[in-house]
Amino acid sequence: MGALAVRHEAASAALVRHSIAADLSGRAVCRSSIDDVVLVASELVGNAVRHTSADATNDLDISWEVETSPETVVVRVADPSDATPRPRSTDQSDTSGRGLAIVAAIATDWGVLCSSVGKQVWARVPITRD
Repeated sequence: MGALAVRHEAASAALVRHSIAADLSGRAVCRSSIDDVVLVASELVGNAVRHTSADATNDLDISWEVETSPETVVVRVADPSDATPRPRSTDQSDTSGRGLAIVAAIATDWGVLCSSVGKQVWARVPITRD
């Protein structure tokens, strides 16, 4: 299991992508699966930054875990907001709003766990190994 706390800023998505890719590469996960996992993680981090208020005392808590049966990686992003994410409908002219649709297209499932200190959005991404 990997975990890190990142600042509530858009640049944090790059740190998350790099950390997850390095970890999964060391676990012999194939490149295309790593790409899928980091895309989902990046979308979840981006949504947390975009749709929650920055608070100097609250970082985003990111974790990922490789499951073996079936082989998947569960990515979790916790933020201090209690606002539940909802997929949006978009058209071709929209320049944003597709994050959860991308997550839903790649992940086998995703969801939200609410708590007294915010929420955790998670997604389960299938993987294959080299």
